[in-house]
This record gives sequence, structure tokens and C-alpha cells, in this order.
Amino acid sequence: MVYGDDTIERDWASRSLEVPAVLIGLGEFGASVAERLLAERGHGHETGLQAGHQLGVVRARVHAQADDQPSLADVEAITELTLARVRHALGHARMVATRDASAIEHHTRLTILVFASLGEPEVREHLLTIMSRVQARLLAELGPIFEGYRTGKQRNAVILPLVAMPHPPSDPQGPALVATVHALVAAIATTPPRQRAIPQLYLIEDVAEFSVLSEAELGQCVRNFASLLLYADVGTELGTELAASLLHGDQPDEPLASFVCAVAEFPRHKLRAYGRDRVALELLDAIQAAPRIESSLSDADALEQLEARSFDRGDHAEIAERDVRAVLERYAPNLDPDPPPRWWERPELLVDRYGPDPGDPSLLDAEPPAAVPSGWLEGRMRAIEATWRLLQRKRFDDVVARDRTAIERWRDDLLGRLRKRIDRELWQEPSAQSLRRTEELVAKLRRAFGEQLDDALAERDRALPAAPPDFEQLRSAHASMLDAARRKPDPPRMLLWAVLSLLGLLLFVPPVLRMLADALWIDPDHWYEPLVRRHAWFTALIGGVIGLGAWLTWVLGTAHLALLRALERMWEALASTIAGGRGSLLDYFRTRLQLSRAIARVESLLAVQASLDADAQTLLLIDKAARRARSELRDNLRQLGVKLGTESGMGERDELSGLLGRGGESLVEPFVGDEGSADIVDSLASEARESRVHDVLGQLASYYGRGDRWREELPFADLARLRAAAEPHAAPIADWDPFAGSERAQATAERLASFVRRQRRSLGGALNFTGHEERDPSGINRPFLRSGHAIVPRAALALVAERAAAASERTPLRAGVERDRAYFVITATGIAASAVASLQSLQSQQATRPPAPPSLHATPVAKPANGAFAAPRQLSTGPERVGEGAGEGASEP
Repeated sequence: MVYGDDTIERDWASRSLEVPAVLIGLGEFGASVAERLLAERGHGHETGLQAGHQLGVVRARVHAQADDQPSLADVEAITELTLARVRHALGHARMVATRDASAIEHHTRLTILVFASLGEPEVREHLLTIMSRVQARLLAELGPIFEGYRTGKQRNAVILPLVAMPHPPSDPQGPALVATVHALVAAIATTPPRQRAIPQLYLIEDVAEFSVLSEAELGQCVRNFASLLLYADVGTELGTELAASLLHGDQPDEPLASFVCAVAEFPRHKLRAYGRDRVALELLDAIQAAPRIESSLSDADALEQLEARSFDRGDHAEIAERDVRAVLERYAPNLDPDPPPRWWERPELLVDRYGPDPGDPSLLDAEPPAAVPSGWLEGRMRAIEATWRLLQRKRFDDVVARDRTAIERWRDDLLGRLRKRIDRELWQEPSAQSLRRTEELVAKLRRAFGEQLDDALAERDRALPAAPPDFEQLRSAHASMLDAARRKPDPPRMLLWAVLSLLGLLLFVPPVLRMLADALWIDPDHWYEPLVRRHAWFTALIGGVIGLGAWLTWVLGTAHLALLRALERMWEALASTIAGGRGSLLDYFRTRLQLSRAIARVESLLAVQASLDADAQTLLLIDKAARRARSELRDNLRQLGVKLGTESGMGERDELSGLLGRGGESLVEPFVGDEGSADIVDSLASEARESRVHDVLGQLASYYGRGDRWREELPFADLARLRAAAEPHAAPIADWDPFAGSERAQATAERLASFVRRQRRSLGGALNFTGHEERDPSGINRPFLRSGHAIVPRAALALVAERAAAASERTPLRAGVERDRAYFVITATGIAASAVASLQSLQSQQATRPPAPPSLHATPVAKPANGAFAAPRQLSTGPERVGEGAGEGASEP
């Protein structure tokens, strides 16, 4: 294939499981390999129904660590977890979705990979038991899916152990290692075909043909080979060969196999995570770098002046008095005074109407009010008290409740407008400065409403409730009225007294006048002489009438006017008791209504202040969440192998060497070099940073800006949502193609060719059977060439072949499914245990070796003849059978 061929589909999903799989990691070594594969699967793709089959993981260490991580000794728990993962992976809904997506109609397949290291004593003790138990329950409980009549390569359920071990001659536990391997091989080989789901045992040692592999490199090798097995497309030629040869092998009676595998990869899942976190980090950096704004905030001032005074209704005392008067007009007794008495009316009638009089009627001295009111005064006092009780118990509570409801309605309206204003400032036009602007707005509103709250508290403290209404003024005025009534003379009696007095004057005054005229020698010629002699009686009559009338009029008028004034004062006192000043019903309820309103205003302002305090606290928590998220993103990027900005020593450009694979793993090499790394970083244009920040904030605003959601769920605390909002903007990094453009493709092909060349020269078999093939009469099968095979992406196949041809290298190449990985793999299957020198040498040193352990099945069966198995098929021209006359050079291209 030549690069640039448009018939090649670059978007081929390279990390989709074609077969449901479960990984069983036993011991520290196996668990670490399984966890790494699961992490890479989780980073690379979603695990939903539309993203390929399910990948389940079961981990077991020496000691149980959680409910889903039992100990190695708990075989039943491990088996139960494995079967649960299998049932989940083969769920009907999931299988329907994956079959519809891939148009697959063959039998359901299942791959269970078991990772273990025989260097761990507990693993050696329990490995065989665990595999046999899983095999037995799998075939028994899921028999309709994995029918027993499908044997050998037709078996659609495979349990494949990938086992590492130290080189036995160099390990103190060498005999135990050898015995365990022989036991495993014998148990697998002697299991009846209908009850056998473990076709082979893949085994590698830490001493390879050309080098010594560390435990970490053994883990890398197992992980690489497991990735090749998991993600090979069984619908392709390569996938079919892998299913037939790599998984099942060609010699069921010799299940021992070996492999080594190196990989050059372009960690797209890490790159996608880097791009996503880098965009999110740009947003958080911009928020943290935004300065605190000290603006005039004239709109906030106007809002505060408009809204903070919404509780003010003018003069509180005057308004409270008006409201209480309106209530008293409905429920207070009638206050209209009676018509004033006439001057001629007898005072006894007035006393009977407004009495009784507790004083002595014969005395004119002022009498104090009666100790126990009665009569008219008692009735008025009881009516006023009944009104007071009615208002106190029910009606006034209704007034207070209506008033508080109105204030609460104003409060809620104000809170709604304030929240909308804060929401608008934070989310309407989101930017990196929005958080700082909103913090300043809330701080200014808090100060303004704090001042209003101080004023309201002072007003509340000044609003002292009046004492209950008293009747002292009314009682005193009533007593004074009775005194005035007692002092008023009785007109009929005064008339009788006047008549008697006038008769006395008519009898006694004329003689006195005559004697006076004689004594004065009044001449008969004087004009007034008749008035004192002849008509003296007339003079006495006229003088008596005038004198007595004037005196009686003055006395009665004075007393009547005093009585009218006393009555007026009494009616005024009665009105004052109800709607007067201090000590009245009006004052009592007015002060309480004023106090209630002051308290309600304080409570409302406290609610506003609490709301603003909560918003300020939320904004502070948002800022803390942004800082925490920023720290977590930076830590995550460092864990991915990224050196940020100035940390990288490259100015403002990030260094991706650790992320791209140059992290010290000798069997996992990078796909691209320094130029490609710089190109990846530059694909996120710095001039578009502000636009990215604005767009990501807009995405967050569409979620957090609805209602009060941002007050309930802190923005930036949910890293998953932040990353989801940032992910579309990281597409230039996530979709970066190492084969886009001639120059980039040439550089990538050169690195792949170097990878193949380097691994072919330095990586050899990791099981010591080379040179001992004659000990295996049936021969050793090699699904790939003896010297190894390179599987490279389809887009690089032609370019890598050109590089190999230019360097005169005989490099066997095949096109792989994965566009971001290239493998160099050496495999061998059908290995007789007698052909492995590291096992044979220790076996020969033991003169008496115990018989082979029992098989995985209770009833052993005879070993089938070699001719009973299908002939192995090689990838190109035919199988390479070491020990059957086929040389290495004859089978290589």
C-alpha cells in the first residue's frame, strides 16, 4: 500500500473489543497487568453498549483488599466474580447492540485471559485450582452458549493463561517452578476435549535469548501480547489466524507455548486526556489570573437603592397607627357622646344615667373614683376590654399576619430579583472575569444590606411596646363628672327657695322702706317718694325678683357649665382610652404592630443578608473548587507524563515526551519524536485560547446557569462535566494523525522502521527451547516467523516496507487493525516440556520424580495421536515446523 491511498479508512476503530473478554489478575504481577489493561480500556473508549464488547476484570492478591478483590485462597469467590463478569459481558441487551453495530452472526465468543507470575508462591499454590474451577463452572453454567461438542479450535470459549516466571536454574525456588509448570501442562493436556476450555499455557521466562527481562519488562511483554489478542479483529485474515493459532494452538496434547512482544504505540487515550485537560486547565488558569475588579458598579448601586428600600413604607409609626385605627373602627365600641343635658334638668337624672355616684349627695367635696366600677362606667370599661381581648386573641393577629405576609412577599420578590441579577452577572455573558465581577457585586450588596440591617435593628430596639390600656384617666374624668353633677343645684328646689325668699321680701322690705323714707325726711314732692312709701311693696317685688334672679342664674349657670366641661372631659377620656395616646388601645396595638413590622423587616433583611452570604460563600467555594480542579488537572497531566509550561524547560510549550511513550519502558516505545510532540502541542492554537475559554464557560453556563443549580452543584467541582465541556475543543490534539501529510508520515514511518529493526535485533524468545527442538518429536509450531513478525498500521505498511527495503532489511511486515499501534511479536506453540532446557535440566537432576498430577478433569483420557489434530497453517506460505525439516530461511520472505 502506498501512503495517500484514499481507499484506506483511517477512522477504523482500533480499540474496540471484537470478543467479550474477562481478565483475571492473580497476585501482584497479574493484578497490575489487568489493572493497566483496564485503565487503558477505560481511557480509550466508553464502555457503553455501542462501544464494543465488555471488558471485565477480576483481581486477587495474597490478602483480600475489598469485596471485589478476594484473596488467592478464596477460590470460590474468584470463580463467582469471574462468572459474574462473564454474565454481565454476555448480557442480552449488550449482545444485541454489539451485534447490530458490527453485523456479526457467528457464535458468541468469549476470551478469559489469566495473568500470573510463578515467582509468587501463593500463585503457584492456587493457579491450577482457580483455572480448573473457573473452567468447570463456565462450561457447566453457560453450557448452552459454549456447547461441549465444540472442541478444539471450534471451542468458542477460551481461558488462556499468560504466565511469567523466573528462569528456574537462577531461582532458589527453581524445582518448585519446574514442578508447577509440568503440573499445569499435564493437567491441561489430559483434560477431555469436551470439558476443556484451556487450550494452551503461554509461558515466558525472565532470561530471554539476547537479554534478561526485569519484572516490569515481563509485565510490559504480557500486557503487549494481551493487547494484541484482545483487539485483533476476528473478521480479518490476521484475526482469524490469531483465533486459530495463537489462542487454540495446533497440538492439544502439547499445550505449552511462549511469546515475546514489544509495541510502538501512539497513546491516543492519553493524548485525548491531555488535550481535554489542557483546555480545561486553560479555563481555570484564566479564572485564577483574572484580577479583582474595583468598578463603580453603578447598576448595582441603583439596584441596591431601589430594592433595599422596598421594605421602607415611610413613617412606620404613622402607617401603623393608620392601620390600627382602621381595625378599631370596625371592632371598638361606639364613641359618639350623648347630647349635653339642659340647664333645667335635675342632676339626679344625670347621676342615674352615668352613675351610680359613690359619694355623699349632701356633700360638695370631690370624691375619688370608686374602687369597683359599676353602672355606666363598668359597661364602658367592659366594652373596651372586650375589644382589647378580641384584637389581642384573633383580629390583631390577622393584621400582623397580613402585614408579615406582605413583607415576606416583598422579601421573596427582592430575593428573586437579587438572585437573577447575580445569575446574570455570572452566567449571562460568561468570561474569565465573571467570577471576580460577581464577587465584587455580591460584596457591595452585602455592605449595602448590612447598613440597612443595622438601621432595622436600631429601629427594632427603639420600638418598645406600650403597656396594656388602663382606665385611670377615664375613671378620674367620670368621678369629676359625678362631682360636678352633685354640685349642680336642683332647679325646682331653687325656684321654691326663690318664691319663699320673694314672699319674705314682700313682707319685710316695704316697712323697712317706709321707715327709711321717714328717717331720711323724703319730701312727698320727690319722684321716688311713691316707691318707698305708697308703692314700697312694688319696689320690694322688683328688687327681689332682680336680685334673686341674678344670683340664682349665676349659681345655676356656673354649676351647669362645670358639669358640661366635666362631661366633655369624660367623653374625651373615653375616646382617649380607645384611640388616644399613651395607655390607649390604639397605642397598645400600634406599638405592637410597629414592633412586629420592625421584627419582620429585620428577619427579611437577615434572610436577604443570609442569601447574599450564602452566595458569597458559594462563590468562595467555586473559587476553591477551581483551584482544587486546577491542581488535580495539573497532577493528572504530570501523571500522564506531561511537563507543563515552564516546568518543561521549553518556555510556554508543554513537553509530551513522557506522555508519548518515552517513559523508560523498553518494550513500549513512542510513535512520534520531538517534532511530532511539538506539532501536537501547537495544534492547540494559543491565539484561540480566549475563544476556547469563552466557549467552555458557555457550555458550563448552559447547565449551571439554569435556576439555582450553581448554588447546589459547585461548578468546577465536577471534573467530569468540566472535561466533557472542554473535550470538543481538544479535537485538534485528540484527532492528531501521525500519518497526515507527507512529511509527518515519512517521519512516523522512519520511527516504526527503527522500532522494528531495534526489537528484531535485541528481542528473542523468552523460553529456553531454542537449540533443543529435536527433543520435541511432534515439532514446534510458529504462527509467526522464527525471527519475529512486525504488525504495523495499514497506513504505514508501504512506507515502513520502503524503509526496510532501502536498508536492505528482511523485515516481515503485516498490516494491523490498530492505527495507533505497531507490534513486534515472536510466538511458539505446541512446545513439548522435554524441549525446554530450563525445565528438562532440573527434571533430569531429580532421580525420582513424582507422577504427573491429576488433570483438570477427574477422569483422564488417552492422549490423542498427532494425526488427530488439524495441520497448522502459517501466515504466508505454510507453517514453520522446527524439527521437521523446514529451515528458518526457507520460510522467511
